[in-house]
Amino acid sequence: MSDYLPFLVIGVVTGSIYGLCAMGLVLTYKTSGVFNIGHGAVCAASAFVFYSLRDQADLPWPVAALLVVFCFGPVAGLLLERLAVALAPVAIAYKIVGTVGLLVAIRALLGLVYGDSTRFFPQFLPEDKAFDLASVAVGWDDLITLGIGAASAVALFLFFRLSRLGTAMRGVVDDPQLLSMAGTSPVRVRRAAWVIGTSFAAMSGVLFAAVQNQLDVNVLTLLVVNAFGAATIARFQSVPTAFAGGILVGVVQAVLSKAVGTCEQLQGVDLAPP
Repeated sequence: MSDYLPFLVIGVVTGSIYGLCAMGLVLTYKTSGVFNIGHGAVCAASAFVFYSLRDQADLPWPVAALLVVFCFGPVAGLLLERLAVALAPVAIAYKIVGTVGLLVAIRALLGLVYGDSTRFFPQFLPEDKAFDLASVAVGWDDLITLGIGAASAVALFLFFRLSRLGTAMRGVVDDPQLLSMAGTSPVRVRRAAWVIGTSFAAMSGVLFAAVQNQLDVNVLTLLVVNAFGAATIARFQSVPTAFAGGILVGVVQAVLSKAVGTCEQLQGVDLAPP
């Protein structure tokens, strides 16, 4: 068990980022019905924007993070909401093709601007040891990452249960016409859901790049695959369950990476669980 403990810690921390990404995915899917395969490309773009602001423009990382999560994320959400409106009346196959096109377009744009080479992405959260778990040192960056994910899950749960807008987001899925008759615009509700969901994508992209210590457009774009696994566990319905699903996916991946580490024929199996 002591051999697996470090991998469990890594799995929980990485899984919390998967869950954070999955919560944004579930939120946008529930309110618009669009299965956004381009969600991972938004994560990647957010990480690159953060890199430009912090490492190239020399902004303090808190300022860069605020700009990415609360400015870039919402603007991207508003643009994606317009895409979702355009895709709303078409068949499911065309919706999927549309979001795949979005992923390819953003991936290509990032390649043109930043190139295809992997860049070093230094951790910006404090890396000092917080405490020892058995023989494993748990850092403050690990705790903060897990705390951000858990706090976001709790906040979204309370938001859906206690706020008028959260109730409207649940209502727009069941009966948008009735919601409109009650004096709340379904368009405004869906727009708010995309803004919040894309902000979650921005946050998860920056955190994932920090955990990986690298800025690789392919790795960051494929973060959405892990989010799909977490969202599937939640049946694309429950936001808190999506977060728990992300942790489960992360832990399974980490344990498998340890279990098959010495078996050449099974290399890469740890990437398959999502």
